[in-house]
Amino acid sequence: MSLFNRKPIVFKEPKLDESFKIIQFIKIEGLKKNKQKKYKRQEFISPIFGLTVKDDVVAPYVNKDTGDIARQYDFMRDHPINDPKTYHEFKGTMVNTDTRREMYGDGVYVNTERKYVDPRKKEDTIEVPFTGKKEVTFDQVIKPKEEYLNEEIVYKKEKVKEILKEPIVETPFFEAKAAEQEKIKPTQEREISRLEEIKPEVLEVETFSPEPLEKEEIEASKPKEIEPVKEVVKKKTRRKYIPPTHEMFSKVERDQNARPEWLLRLENTVNETLKQFYVDGKVQNIIKGPTVTRYEIALEPGVNVKKVEGIKNNLMMNLAARTLRIEAPIPGKPYVGLELPNEVPEIVAFGNVVEDPKFINSKDPLLVALGVDIDGNNIFYDIKKMPHGLIAGATNSGKSVCVNTIIMSLLMKNHPDDLKFIMIDPKKVELSIYNGIPHLVTPVITDEEVAATALTWATEEMDNRFLKFANAKVKDLESYNEKAELDPSLEKMPYIIIVIDELADLMMKAARDVEDAIQRITQKARAAGIHLLVATQRPTTDVIKGTIKANIPTRIAFSVAQIQDSIVVLDQQGAETLLGRGDMLFKTVGTPLRLQGAYIKDSEIEAVTNFIKAQMEAEYLIDENQLRKFKEKIELVEDEPLLLPVAQYVVAEQNASINAIQKEFGIGFNRAQKIVELLETKGVVGASEGTKARQVLVTEAELEEMLS
Repeated sequence: MSLFNRKPIVFKEPKLDESFKIIQFIKIEGLKKNKQKKYKRQEFISPIFGLTVKDDVVAPYVNKDTGDIARQYDFMRDHPINDPKTYHEFKGTMVNTDTRREMYGDGVYVNTERKYVDPRKKEDTIEVPFTGKKEVTFDQVIKPKEEYLNEEIVYKKEKVKEILKEPIVETPFFEAKAAEQEKIKPTQEREISRLEEIKPEVLEVETFSPEPLEKEEIEASKPKEIEPVKEVVKKKTRRKYIPPTHEMFSKVERDQNARPEWLLRLENTVNETLKQFYVDGKVQNIIKGPTVTRYEIALEPGVNVKKVEGIKNNLMMNLAARTLRIEAPIPGKPYVGLELPNEVPEIVAFGNVVEDPKFINSKDPLLVALGVDIDGNNIFYDIKKMPHGLIAGATNSGKSVCVNTIIMSLLMKNHPDDLKFIMIDPKKVELSIYNGIPHLVTPVITDEEVAATALTWATEEMDNRFLKFANAKVKDLESYNEKAELDPSLEKMPYIIIVIDELADLMMKAARDVEDAIQRITQKARAAGIHLLVATQRPTTDVIKGTIKANIPTRIAFSVAQIQDSIVVLDQQGAETLLGRGDMLFKTVGTPLRLQGAYIKDSEIEAVTNFIKAQMEAEYLIDENQLRKFKEKIELVEDEPLLLPVAQYVVAEQNASINAIQKEFGIGFNRAQKIVELLETKGVVGASEGTKARQVLVTEAELEEMLS
């Protein structure tokens, strides 16, 4: 057969025998016998006296030399050791209550740490009530448990005193020989065993008073805790201060309900323009403000509000208006508002606003007067609710006047010890009039670099205040001052208002430091009583950055040049349509409120500041020179963190060796050399003298003065 004709080999799998099965043994519960429980030894407890005896030998002798364990326990029997036939103690002849008292006395010992467990009845347990270190009589122990708990435990002190008066025989009972033990008399046995029994406990129980003490006596006997002595702060005497009154400011009479001829003419023009463009509606109400009049239009049902906004330019043309602001709709009213400038504007005097009883009678120390709304209502706002403010507007729009009205409002409400100002005026002309008033932390700052340092100082003051709040366990300045009035160890702290008249100039000179300081203050300083008011005439994104604006919810926008500036300040349009000269939009939450800012004359500001200066002199917390030193100290720490520790080490050791500085601070040669050169520029050490160590030029006291 050829290779190609062969049949393929097929491998078949072997068949399994289905009859083959592996027997499975089923586990039946209960077949396995339980293991026998191990025997647990229990502590021996006397079947006669229970827990009323100690677990030790109380007999005067022990047959430990016999070697027979059975005979070692025969000491309790009333027969000789060699005669084991008679046992009278269990027949009542030896062990009973009387013999017990004879041998151990009236007082017996109760072990409260052990519990008697009957091996025959495991569920029944006898619990001995806790008695402390008191001793009870034998009769009290053998009484039923209910009677025992109800009776008062009385310690028989006289018996113990009689026992203690008897002489104590010091005989080595447990080390004596058996022959010597047999010679001891039975009376001596009882006396010695009794003394050995009561000796350890009686001395401790001696201090126990048998008569129960009353609660007042117990409280009086307790040792009183010594309270830590609080350091009493010498509080400054409050100087007399008469605040300015509203009578020091001029007032202007204004008729809110007047209806001049031009007002009615404009009303007819608005109604005709609506008819021309097929907008079903008419002027329903007119509210005349000091500089702006609002025409409230009631639309017919089904008319779209956007139709009024669509004919805005036609309305401006027909009315010959410079600006037109449409409120569609007016918040809280079913009307569309057209705000048109008055042909004859009126002035809102600061004196008219602050004479309002709402301002005079208010107890809020940070309440400020802003101006008058279109409805003729005086508008006030609490800085604590702001808690920080941003004021922006073009030149000659009323921004600086608004800042002055806020400052004047605070001067009228606060004593110099209750409120302090940090005023920053890079223009050198707006806030310099306030120099010398006692409400200032430091003189009015005009240098941009010193201004950045003052903001950094404010952040450190904020951190220090929070540490004081934590120690006093309060949350804010108001709670701290309330606690300081009752606690002589605490001193009241004033509110601090930081006023920046021109932020753009500061951002040009020290943008990084100013931005960081403003960000920290706006984030945390509200609870510390530090508030920030920032004003600028250039509301652009490079000046009012997002980090600054994020934590300043209160915005006051005056007239700006373009719509982008309005969006930067208010996050919406509207400020570009304002009239200027005090016309502003005040935004806290929601829709901005249109106000006419109060006007105050420079002569009135000067009169008020002179009135305050005449009462008391300024006491600055920190002057400009101290701010400059504070700035140098910060720069040194930022440039080289080890500079101050090295300076203190060099002055203390009077050794300016570079090698010594390297070993002490664990730094390299180049860094140590740089620190020594910085110390030379500051006048701490002298010039280099080759391989010799530099000479130290200042003492420790002089160095502390330089650092302070």
